[in-house]
Amino acid sequence: MSIYKPCDIRGRAADQLKPELYRRWGYALGLQVPPRAKFVVGGDVRQSTPDFLDALVDGLCEAGVDAINLDVLTTPMVYHAKRRLRAEGCAIVTASHNPAEINGLKWMLGDRPPDGRQVEILERAGRSRNSRQSRRPRSKPRTLDVSFDYVAWLQETWAGALGAQCRVVLDPMHGCCASRARRYLQAVFPQSLFPAIHDTPEADFGGRAPDCSWPDNLEELSEAVYRERAHLGIAFDGDGDRIALVDNEGTVLTAEESTAILLKSLAKELRQRQFVHDVKFSDRISELARRLGAEPVAERSGHAFIRTRMLQTRAPFGAEVSGHYFFGELDGGDDGLFAACRLIAHLAGSKKPLAKLRRACPPVFITPDLRVPVEPADQEAVIGQIRGSWGQYPQRLTDGVRIDFPDGWALVRSSVTEPAITFRFESADWSRLHDLVWRFCDVLPDVGDALWNRFAAAMGNVGALEA
Repeated sequence: MSIYKPCDIRGRAADQLKPELYRRWGYALGLQVPPRAKFVVGGDVRQSTPDFLDALVDGLCEAGVDAINLDVLTTPMVYHAKRRLRAEGCAIVTASHNPAEINGLKWMLGDRPPDGRQVEILERAGRSRNSRQSRRPRSKPRTLDVSFDYVAWLQETWAGALGAQCRVVLDPMHGCCASRARRYLQAVFPQSLFPAIHDTPEADFGGRAPDCSWPDNLEELSEAVYRERAHLGIAFDGDGDRIALVDNEGTVLTAEESTAILLKSLAKELRQRQFVHDVKFSDRISELARRLGAEPVAERSGHAFIRTRMLQTRAPFGAEVSGHYFFGELDGGDDGLFAACRLIAHLAGSKKPLAKLRRACPPVFITPDLRVPVEPADQEAVIGQIRGSWGQYPQRLTDGVRIDFPDGWALVRSSVTEPAITFRFESADWSRLHDLVWRFCDVLPDVGDALWNRFAAAMGNVGALEA
């Protein structure tokens, strides 16, 4: 598959990505901002990142911009530096939650995330043989440590929760938050304790993908929370912009439970304002937002799409199923450590165990993403077959196709990361969810068996029920 995705770049570091590509991308990005404009860059802990980051900086300097190399740090800290320095752009060498052998590029020009047009510009630059198209004088790179300013900003923002007394187990997954999250949160909440696991930066992330959205990756965190008798467990992904939560009983919270708790923590700010969420969330989340006085706005799944809609609506809060949480205070951006601070402050202020807050969340009967391999050339036909089979029901095309049934819905999307179609289903209870998936499989002779197997594996004994 192409390394050029709808809003970033991802590929295998060994054969799909080369320093020369990053040099060309840096040059192309630099030409899109004024000469000598500030442009901040950083990268994650992957083995391939240093060479790619150096090449990216070299390309920016060739374009004559004021390239400021922040070195290895979290993606949200690069965005923080962009805001504080009023830089025209930023770029991060990272593949976020992907395995160590993958790398990529995230970037931002002005106040908007990249769109398809910007991705196309970098794709053309990657193919170009012309090494120089501008007469701008070459600049020299600078370095800067923004960690002290970042921590001071967190301290100032959460000064009202200075007295929070919580025991929070952290799992940075050997990524960019390793050795940082514990120190930074301790500075913000000096009366709390922050034991940590997987707290050393490692280029291979300890041999697993640094993806906090997979419950299997949180087993050790759950055990540590239970062992430490902690109030909360927080896991971060590879570049520190996503989080996942474990409650005081060692239970991993679902995306809906975590989002519901954050929604309630922001009840005052959300009243008569908009709440942006991706289309994959349970309907229970939009219903909760309405009960809190907010207007839910569904958007296509993906960081750039959610953040763009946050800017358009000036919403105080947004959420994505994968664990990205967006805040108006961050110009619509996301930050795992900022979200962690909000949760710690809310937990301390509520004086209720997180497990009790979790149990107060509305019940949800939903599948995870069920990925079924389908060649890209065949995906349009499969999705067309689905639309035709259920043409009598309302259909929404925000992201793929969502079909609304009297007792639930089905969402079908082409994956942007692999040759597959992803399915997601919700219904009123487990039995009706089972029946909905079964009916879908029945009208898809080519992929129905694979879809059912994915459902049965994901849902355990729910999927084992007889049709």
